[in-house]
Amino acid sequence: MLYYMEMLGAFVLFMFLGLMFSPFLGGCFMIMLVLFLLGGFIVFFSINFIWFLIAGLIFYSCGWVVKFYRWHKLPDMHKYLEQNPQCRLSHGVACNHCNSDNIKHTGLFNQNSRWRYYTCNSCGHTLYRFMVL
Repeated sequence: MLYYMEMLGAFVLFMFLGLMFSPFLGGCFMIMLVLFLLGGFIVFFSINFIWFLIAGLIFYSCGWVVKFYRWHKLPDMHKYLEQNPQCRLSHGVACNHCNSDNIKHTGLFNQNSRWRYYTCNSCGHTLYRFMVL
């Protein structure tokens, strides 16, 4: 009975994480796939489920750290325009690779994230970062 309660608790945890971070790991389908694979490993190897929860939390944490590190390495808008003065337009900013002014901003972890980055719609290069106050 305790095993089924652990499995139910893990199912609820992964569903919650899938709803919170669905763009980060490929949506709820990916979370459910990971849950079924972990359940199969638990049954096949008879391993305690708590180690899989710890491994999952470490996996999510590493993903957050890597994404934030990549975002932090990007220049902000002022440094981007200092490095590429030809990209300053009267109505905005252009891409330094293809000179397109068709750029979009995306949240780092989800669409409502305060940490955002700008990418070119034409060539796909990431241009600079921005933080919403």
